[in-house]
Amino acid sequence: MEKTYTLSDIVTALQPLIQDTERDIPNIHKAYDEAEKHFSAEQMNRLLEQAEIAVSMIGLGAKAVMAVFLRPLLEEQIITEKEICQNYGEKVCGITAGLIKVAKIDTSRSKLQSENFIRLILSQADDVRVVLTMIAYKLSQLHHIQELEENDRLALAEELDALYAPLAHRLGLYQIKTEMEELAMKYLHNDIYKTIAQKLAEKKADRDAYIKGFIDPLRDLLVSKGIPPFEIKGRPKSIHSIWNKLQKGKVTFEHIYDLFAIRIIIDSEFENEKRDCWNVYSIISDLYRPNPKRLRDWISSPKSSGYESLHTTVLGPENRWVEVQIRTRRMDEVAEKGQAAHWIYKDGNTASGSVHWLARIRNILENPVDESLENDSNSRMELYTDEVFIFTPQGDLRKLPADATLLDFAYEIHSNVGNTCTGGKVNGKIVTIKQVLKNGDRVEILTAKNQSPKQDWLSFVKTSKARQHIKKYLREAEGKMAEAGKETLSRKFAQWEVRFSDENIRKLLKPLNYKEPFDLYMAIMDNKVDFSAVKNLLFEKPTEDKKPVPIDFEDFNKKIKRKISKEGDGLLVIDEMSDNLDYKLAKCCSPIKGDDIFGFVAAGGGIKIHRLNCPNAYNMMETYPYRIVKARWGKSDANVDFTVGVRVVGNDEISIVNNITEFLSRDQLVKLRGINLNSKDGNFEGMLTLSIKDIDHLDKILEKLRQIKGVHSAERFDVVRR
Repeated sequence: MEKTYTLSDIVTALQPLIQDTERDIPNIHKAYDEAEKHFSAEQMNRLLEQAEIAVSMIGLGAKAVMAVFLRPLLEEQIITEKEICQNYGEKVCGITAGLIKVAKIDTSRSKLQSENFIRLILSQADDVRVVLTMIAYKLSQLHHIQELEENDRLALAEELDALYAPLAHRLGLYQIKTEMEELAMKYLHNDIYKTIAQKLAEKKADRDAYIKGFIDPLRDLLVSKGIPPFEIKGRPKSIHSIWNKLQKGKVTFEHIYDLFAIRIIIDSEFENEKRDCWNVYSIISDLYRPNPKRLRDWISSPKSSGYESLHTTVLGPENRWVEVQIRTRRMDEVAEKGQAAHWIYKDGNTASGSVHWLARIRNILENPVDESLENDSNSRMELYTDEVFIFTPQGDLRKLPADATLLDFAYEIHSNVGNTCTGGKVNGKIVTIKQVLKNGDRVEILTAKNQSPKQDWLSFVKTSKARQHIKKYLREAEGKMAEAGKETLSRKFAQWEVRFSDENIRKLLKPLNYKEPFDLYMAIMDNKVDFSAVKNLLFEKPTEDKKPVPIDFEDFNKKIKRKISKEGDGLLVIDEMSDNLDYKLAKCCSPIKGDDIFGFVAAGGGIKIHRLNCPNAYNMMETYPYRIVKARWGKSDANVDFTVGVRVVGNDEISIVNNITEFLSRDQLVKLRGINLNSKDGNFEGMLTLSIKDIDHLDKILEKLRQIKGVHSAERFDVVRR
């Protein structure tokens, strides 16, 4: 039977979080009452469920709750954004509109590029509460997944697995993350899920007996040592967590030694938390022998999500390894509710605390931490060393800097081993070339003849030896590639009966925008060179001045031999009202409203509208003066979009692309049609294709882009449309 939720329960839970009681509570009731007029009791119960999750599990406040009730009204166009702004404020309006934007994103391929999709979601959500409210919405959907058709169930499961479970994990919402992962796995990998569940069930009686035998003497010892009141319990690992171990560890179910964990929760005063946790660790270590390599100190160095706990693995009865988690009641609350509890404990319920919380959440979302690296760097045994010592399969010891990767180790063995490295085995487990090595690891390198160094290898290797060998190989590979490009161009010259000389090569460089012959040869191998254009340049007749000159309309009008319009002086007025005029915007220069323009009568009929500074203008003026027609834009303000290219150059920083796309998403009149990014030597160049309204709109966009931190320049370029 479906659980029934009430608005009064949610308002009660909200009381500690509401900053403006006099306004917020009436507005919550007003938003709820408005939704209740248009939706069924079942639909309202679903909305109440979303609101309850948002408040109790995530820690969201009144504005997010209002947005939950208003979203379906805006979606069904029962209410407008303007009305929401007027009645509930701009923040609520922004959250509501953001929810609809994010919901419209096609996530069907998110499994392949989950991090890119997460960035896309963030770019669409100006207020971070949009993301948090969407997590609540998706969890609510998950609770009712059985009611969906099979295809819809699978689509929701994939979306949760690829996007929303990682987001929940990043924010420390471990309870939500686990629930999403478990249910997603149940539908995406049902056979594996059933197998693990069955094996866990078969071992439950033995496991329960073992946990009791482990806990009883430990509880007695902790009490005798005067530890503050505490709770101690055993918990099984989630099925998804066990599956991850089976995948990453390349081991069988029977060889996973920590199918369960013991958790000790101490009722400790805040100022005594660290001392009490380490005292408990010391007592456990006296009773059961710890594995120092498995110690994780997230009390001294909490995770980015705010998670604090002390983890150790000890050898219990029957020589079985047992994971023990030590934390205080406050830490346990943070571990369950993530940033929500962290904010309440640290900042209280003040307005400044809310702002701090939301700002921290956005920082976490935009700057994810690699969990595997985080685990390694927080190992208490390895915090204070700059070196690691690694064993070869034969037992030889090699010294590497801290955080060195398996690929660094391969180059330490030999340059050819590094160049052909495909991965390796660390302590018998298969790992990638990016695997960060730890003190005492025994490493075996795997190679393949068809493997070769890649440019991205330079981004994660740590030793100068590895970097030198990778750069050397890449330089030699580029040289061979350039030679092949040069040979290709030489054959083309022979076909055209043109001498392959330095003079003829130099003749091509400037028109094709290349600085050196090397760049031209590389571009040929990348299929970026149009050989018909090369041929035209080689056979082009020399003239004294090839530069395009501005078009003089008075001179053109004297040469017009064919009138297109019978009215006035033949002036064409170009706007969306010109239904009886057969014209098109030229693809070579992509004119937009506000540009100085002229018309050109095409050979097959109709008129092409060009910019006055079109690169083809000079040739048209000289060759076909009788086809030139004077033209100007009309004054209509109807909703018409024009395509324009914008080149943005700036510092190659992680946040700069997100800042640019976030700015563009805020302008409702601009649409991002395409983006191509290149980076080199700490700088990046972005080629954006936009749909805009007119030249004034473009000028404003360029000016605001130049004001973004890290952007050096933003200029228009001609988009050649096909």
